[in-house]
This record gives sequence, C-alpha cells and structure tokens, in this order.
Amino acid sequence: MVNVERISVSFPKFLLKEIDEITEKKGYSSRSEFIRDSIRKNILENNQLDREGFISGIVIIVYSPTKNAMEKMSRAYFEHNSIIKSINQYYIKTSCGKYKKVETFIIEGNSEDISNFYDKISNLEGKVYDKIIIF
Repeated sequence: MVNVERISVSFPKFLLKEIDEITEKKGYSSRSEFIRDSIRKNILENNQLDREGFISGIVIIVYSPTKNAMEKMSRAYFEHNSIIKSINQYYIKTSCGKYKKVETFIIEGNSEDISNFYDKISNLEGKVYDKIIIF
C-alpha cells in the first residue's frame, strides 16, 4: 500500500451531505476515496496548462457576486482580452439557497497567457467553483 499521511479537512454541512450522496451514488468505498479521486482529477486538469504553444479551451467560474469580485473579474477581462473569444454570464441559485454568478469563457491563445488568466480568476475571493477544459 502507498504510504498515506492523514490530514484534517473541515466542510460545511451542506457540502458534506453532497459528498456523502456522491460517494454512495458512485460506489466509492469511503469519503476519503472520493476526495482523493477528486483531487487527482483536479491535478490532472491543472497539469494540462503546462503544455506549451497555442491551446483552446473553456473556463467556468462560479462566485459570490460582490462588488469587489465583479470589479476584479472586469479587470481580468480587459487584461486578457486577447485570449477571450466569448463570455457568457448568468446567475444561479445554489444548493445552499444563495445566488451565485456563473461565467463561462471560450479561450484561445498562448498556454502561458491562458494559465495566467486562469490563475487570476481561480483565486477570486468568494469563488465557489472553477474548471478549465483544454482542447
């Protein structure tokens, strides 16, 4: 067996409920197995940005639409407008009953520029979810 180190992680109750539901639905043997699998997928996705040259993709971000967060997103659009080919914005009500802003971007360009853009928006205050899909 692989050498395993234990860590402690805290989750809000609503998120833990969703973790338990997915763990059971997908047939994972434990929460830990589901969380490890989710982290592995995240690492693989982020490693796609290490490719060099021209790439295309989709970026999705969900966040609390505070004035500060929306101003930071606007700055990110203008700073990286050369790689953003399309933006779609809308609001959703999350499972915990709060409204969040969802933005999707079609992106094309140098992998370093795309990585810089993704790093900037994925560290946004109030972010609930982010994902990048590279083609």
